Amino acid sequence: MPGAEGERWRVFLAIEIPDAVRQALSEPLEALQPLHESIRINPTEQMHLTLHFLGHLPRPVVEALPSDLAGVVSRDHRFGLMAQGVGAFPAITRPRVLWAGITGADLPRLKALQAELGGALRTAGVTVDGERFHPHLTLGRVRRPLRAPERAVLREWSTRWDAATFGEVPVDRVRLMRSQLGGGPPRYTTLTTFDLQ
Repeated sequence: MPGAEGERWRVFLAIEIPDAVRQALSEPLEALQPLHESIRINPTEQMHLTLHFLGHLPRPVVEALPSDLAGVVSRDHRFGLMAQGVGAFPAITRPRVLWAGITGADLPRLKALQAELGGALRTAGVTVDGERFHPHLTLGRVRRPLRAPERAVLREWSTRWDAATFGEVPVDRVRLMRSQLGGGPPRYTTLTTFDLQ
């Protein structure tokens, strides 16, 4: 059996979303079903608000992260956001990822928390993606370029759900999570929970 040094875990930092938001997102996800051959739809139980995807890290590094991150999270007070609207990266006309947006007056607080966590991760020696943070919930991933009729369906879907509100997302804790890949959808395990004040 390999030692912990050689074992690598696929991990990320995320905020859990409430069941009410998952339920509200089931309708726009159902509306994507006509495009299921082109778009891999993300089941609602797999959704979370990712702050940092850390990739595959040696297990000892993962086990040391709680002491590196707990102080960052505990300094912040709880706040709330909204899941609202839909869109695509890089654009609805050239979609690769479909998303539900995260909005609200406290969005700058989320971005500050994400940046502070990124600083703590870098200090701990973990490589952090330098791309600009776009808070979202992933609804689906495009498997292949869409044909003209599929693009029309997606435009209609985007127009229908663009201003929809899916519910409140409380930011009261951050989770260090492990993602295990294998046959079927990823399996997620919460390794540590960091509470905001």
